[in-house]
Amino acid sequence: MTEIIPAAPSLTPDQTLNLFQFYEEAAEKAKAHAWSQATWVLTLNAAILGFSVNFYASNSDKPAFFAIELLSSGVGVVLCGFLLYLLNELGGHISHYWASSNRIAAGYEPLIPFIGESNATAARAKDYQVGFPAFCRRLQYLAILFLGAHLGWVIFVAYIRCA
Repeated sequence: MTEIIPAAPSLTPDQTLNLFQFYEEAAEKAKAHAWSQATWVLTLNAAILGFSVNFYASNSDKPAFFAIELLSSGVGVVLCGFLLYLLNELGGHISHYWASSNRIAAGYEPLIPFIGESNATAARAKDYQVGFPAFCRRLQYLAILFLGAHLGWVIFVAYIRCA
């Protein structure tokens, strides 16, 4: 049996609707920010990898090429780490916003169709939480793949250089 927790019994219907709208819009803004940041950082990572491959092809005989390859891979690794952190933070905020808006909707009958009856029932539980957004997790997997590409590339270059 789930315990029903009213969203905010002292709010008027207009205030409840405005609060629900606030959390929904906050979640959408955070989602847009996550997509935008991920797009920029992953594009920059692709450019760094492209630069590294091109630089290796044209300058592998130069004495300082390995230091530049190491530096570019290091920048890529740092960017991937930053993106993982950023997506983790934004995903947490999005989950919180979704949970808050669902709790508000569950306590106000006209908003239940927007979240669905099953979500409304779940949102009435005292320990209700929304899971981490799947799109953030998938973007984190991409960041991890780029992290592996940077590390793999610099290991490959070091191996070729030492061979």
